[in-house]
Amino acid sequence: MSFFQTFQDQLQQTTQQISSSLNNLNLQDTAAQITSSVQQNISSLEKEVNNLKPIFARTTRSLQEKFGSIDDISELPKEYKDLEKRVDNIRQFYQNILSITRQYEIEAYDNPTNLKESLNDYTSLLNEKLSGLSHSTTTQEAEAVLLSGRKDKIPKTFSHQFSKTMSLTREDILSNKEVSSIKSILTKTSDRKSSENVAAETETAEDTESKETPLTTALLKISETELKIGNERLEQDKLIIVEFNNKINNLLKQDFVKCSTLRNQVETARLNFDTVRAEIKALQSGNAEAEIPQALSKKLEDCEDELVNATEIAVEAMKELIKPLESINLLKLLFKIQLNYHKFVVGELTSLVDGLENIPLDDDE
Repeated sequence: MSFFQTFQDQLQQTTQQISSSLNNLNLQDTAAQITSSVQQNISSLEKEVNNLKPIFARTTRSLQEKFGSIDDISELPKEYKDLEKRVDNIRQFYQNILSITRQYEIEAYDNPTNLKESLNDYTSLLNEKLSGLSHSTTTQEAEAVLLSGRKDKIPKTFSHQFSKTMSLTREDILSNKEVSSIKSILTKTSDRKSSENVAAETETAEDTESKETPLTTALLKISETELKIGNERLEQDKLIIVEFNNKINNLLKQDFVKCSTLRNQVETARLNFDTVRAEIKALQSGNAEAEIPQALSKKLEDCEDELVNATEIAVEAMKELIKPLESINLLKLLFKIQLNYHKFVVGELTSLVDGLENIPLDDDE
């Protein structure tokens, strides 16, 4: 009996607590809170809808203008429209010239690499990696082999490849090897020294000196000269990429994008202005003397001020962008870099020709 008595007492206490809680609960206040929350949500939703109305109105009008169903369009100032055309033309100029000067970012633009040579280079690189891995004794050494590049990597410029060909041909002549084709010479890089080392190295062995001929001397001079020209061409390319291409890219991605944003703001302001004008025109129903609501009149005035302000800001930005100083300076820099390179080439080729002229020729050879 004591168990049931205890259970009954606990049940009675729980019932009393629930009853007390219900008595303390103010249902009227709770309903008021719920109603207030719903009203706040409705009010917030109405604000969002009101914010979307101008966007919807602008979009509708823009489509109507594009499809020709509306011809009452506010005319922007002639100066503004002329500036837009000039900005677009200059942007097109930058894009066109950049499409050409981007070639300087391709190492082999003056010596397109054929597929067979690329395959041979890949095979040589793979052989180097396998050889390096076979001699690796630790994980770190193996990782270094995998991450390293070609030991004898030679740039793919015309001059570097010409230098390599002359150097390897000279080496074959001096060693009296079997004649090789030009294609096979171009791929002999895995077991040969780089053209830079070969061109810079002087033959010191007596047996080698005895084999030197006017032809091998000429090949050595040509190899050395072409190597210098190739290195100078790479320096020219780096300067053009940094000082010309990158600066034009920045102009297109920053200055012209900013200007486009300002022009879009003008178009938005113009659409807002014309949308309000259309509302007023619809209210007047052809009667120009009809009274315009004060709120709508104030809205039209605000839209007009917004349009004027946006147009003035865009005009100033476009005037700054079309100033010729930046364009002329960039072009001057481009051709100064090219001029310095070509002057270097002329000097090296002049010295080369003089050197070839001074090679003693023996009629018996």
